[in-house]
Amino acid sequence: MKEPKKTEKRRAVRAQLTVPVIYRPYPGDPAGKRDAVTSHTNDISVNGLKLAVSQHHPVNTKLEMEIIFPKELGIFTPARVIGNVVGSGNWKSGGIVDRFDRIAFVDVDKNAQLLILRLVFEIMKRKAVKKD
Repeated sequence: MKEPKKTEKRRAVRAQLTVPVIYRPYPGDPAGKRDAVTSHTNDISVNGLKLAVSQHHPVNTKLEMEIIFPKELGIFTPARVIGNVVGSGNWKSGGIVDRFDRIAFVDVDKNAQLLILRLVFEIMKRKAVKKD
């Protein structure tokens, strides 16, 4: 007997995707230093992503980030930390030890949303083909 599928509670579908991200506190935000940090995503949707971090940012910290997609131009977008995740069991590499910030995009333009949506569905399509 098959187990019932869990219902998705998010507003948008997320795809497991690891791509580089360069981020720093948003200009004008009182949060800490202004040096850019290079990290990576764990998953992504049109509304946000899960960002690997060595130290959590306070919730509501506004970030400026560039997401580097393969074969595409990077997307520049303001974003806000909306939560923290520890112990997800997904990553343990370099200075980043199993620690993520949940990030929501702020004012993402339509072209960037379409790029992310296309990428999310392409990843989902590949996974469905592998299962068959």
